[in-house]
This record gives sequence, C-alpha cells and structure tokens, in this order.
Amino acid sequence: MDMHENISNDLLKYLENAKVVVAPKITSLKSVPYLMEALQEGGVRCVEITLRTPIAFDVLKLIIKGFPELKVMAGTIIEYDQVAQVQDIGAMIGVSPGVQPKILERALELNFPFAPGIATPSEIAIGLEYGCQLFKFFPADLIGGIPYLKRIYASYAHKGIQFIPLGGINATNLEDYLAEASVLCVGGTWIADKHLIDMENWKQITDNACAALRL
Repeated sequence: MDMHENISNDLLKYLENAKVVVAPKITSLKSVPYLMEALQEGGVRCVEITLRTPIAFDVLKLIIKGFPELKVMAGTIIEYDQVAQVQDIGAMIGVSPGVQPKILERALELNFPFAPGIATPSEIAIGLEYGCQLFKFFPADLIGGIPYLKRIYASYAHKGIQFIPLGGINATNLEDYLAEASVLCVGGTWIADKHLIDMENWKQITDNACAALRL
C-alpha cells in the first residue's frame, strides 16, 4: 500500500470542499468549546491542532469528542510515537513540517493518512518514494509563494500530487492560492489568531471564517 491509497478519495474530497483548514494557537482548554462553536458557525469544516503545546493532546480529545462534525488534522508530528497517539485519539490525518522517512514508514504501517511538509523538489521526490501524493507546502509565503510553488509543481504535475499551503496565508492571498490547480486547500491562523482567542472575540472569528469561505 502506498500513501496515496492511504489517503482515501473521500478524505481528499472533504479537504477540497473545506477549502480552509484553520490552525488556531490554543493555549487554554477552556477556550476550546467557544472557539470551535465560533468556527463552526462561520462554516469551518476542518481544523489543524499542532503538537507544539503541553495541552495539544487534550485539545485534540476535546474537539474530536465534542465536535464530531469537525475533521481534525494533527500537525507538527515530528516524533515516531506521535503517529500512533494521534491516530488513537481520532485525528483524520497527520501533518509534519518536513519529510522524515521513519514518520512516513510508521504512518504507512498504521494505515494513517499523512501529508509531509516540503519546501524543495528533493523533498517531494523523497515523499514520492513513500507513495505520498499530498504535501504540506511550508512555509509557503516565505519560500516564494505561488510563483515558487508553480515551478516545483511543474516537474511533478504528471504524478498527480497536490498541496496544502501553510505559512503566510491570509485574506489577501487566499483566493490566489485556491485558484492554483495544485492546491487542494489552504491552512492558516488568520481566521482565529492568538490575539482574537486571548480576547475571546468569538464573533470576529466567526466573521473571519465567513469572509474567508465566501471567497
């Protein structure tokens, strides 16, 4: 089985229809229900929770148990054991900032959908050796944005690969990224950034989500 088979067409279609994967920076468990309600009210269908905080696994559990309508992507998977941990909790897909063969091997072994992060053609080539067809393009804007993505995609377009750009995506460039044939969906923090969460400005988060999805 290769990674393309590991990521079902239903999951790919879900992400494509979701358009935007919101990656909030959550530092308090008490904010989770309010934040998820605000995002859902704005039409968000998928969130990415990174494993960069001490409460990350608890946040994943809260969302997956309390908001089954939302699909959850587990991000910043950089340790071998984390693959099984997020799968057991119920994450729909794992994402990493880079390409780590041991992580990809573990995801394949567990039949867990996975999208490694890439910034160069060489990393795409490594991912393809593990059967990957979906990649996180990161950090998108800092490494050249859409012009750079077009250049590296051109060499691999015939392989049917697709990308989830993250890093520097916002309301001003969202449409341009989504217009690219290689882009399945985009991810970002601007809809629910840390300041809005800390201020408990749930209405603005809902408004930001509505505005993004209208695009």
